[in-house]
Amino acid sequence: MEWLRKFIRWWLSLFGRKESIAPSKPADSQTTASIRGETASTPPKITEPELELASSEPPKYKQWDSLFSYRERVFFKALLDDVGGQYQVFAKVRMGDIFKLANEPENRKFHSNQLQCKHLDFLVCDKSSYKPLLAIELDDSSHDKYDHRERDEFKERVCKEAGLKLWRLRVQQTYPQGYVGEQVHSTIQEKAAQ
Repeated sequence: MEWLRKFIRWWLSLFGRKESIAPSKPADSQTTASIRGETASTPPKITEPELELASSEPPKYKQWDSLFSYRERVFFKALLDDVGGQYQVFAKVRMGDIFKLANEPENRKFHSNQLQCKHLDFLVCDKSSYKPLLAIELDDSSHDKYDHRERDEFKERVCKEAGLKLWRLRVQQTYPQGYVGEQVHSTIQEKAAQ
C-alpha cells in the first residue's frame, strides 16, 4: 500500500497538485488482517484533487481581420473572375447547410454535429436554382497533418456519398487567367456526363 501512496504523490506532483490521501492504519494491523483473510475496517481513501481548469472570467470575442487568409483571397478572386458570371460562388459553406443525414444511424447527434462543425472552402452553384455543383478545397501544407487528413477524408466521403464533386487543389502563389475557370467547367461537365 505504501508504494501506491508514493505513486499517487509522484503523479500529483507532476501536475502541481497537492494530494489528498487519507491516513491509513498502521501497517501491522493491515498486514495482520490480510493474513487472517479479514478486510480492514476502513480502507485508505484516495480523493481526487479538484481541477482548476477554467477561470470565472466570461469569454471575450474579437473579430478576425478578414474572412479569408491571403491564399484564400487570391484563389477566390481568380474563381470569381473566371466563373462568377456563369455560376453562384460561395465561400466557407458549412457542410450542414448542404448535406443532411439520409438515415437514422445509432449516434445521430454525433454524425449530425460532424456536418455542422465543418465547412467547405468554396461552393459553386447553379446560377438560378442554387443547386450545389462543385465543392472546392484548397490544400496547403497544414493538410499534411494527421488531424487535417482525417477531416479531409470525412469531407471526401460525404461529398462522394451525396453525389457532389469535390475538387482539391494545392494553393499556388498565383493562378493564370482562365486556369481556375477551365478546371471548374471540366470538373462540372465530367460530373454531368456520369
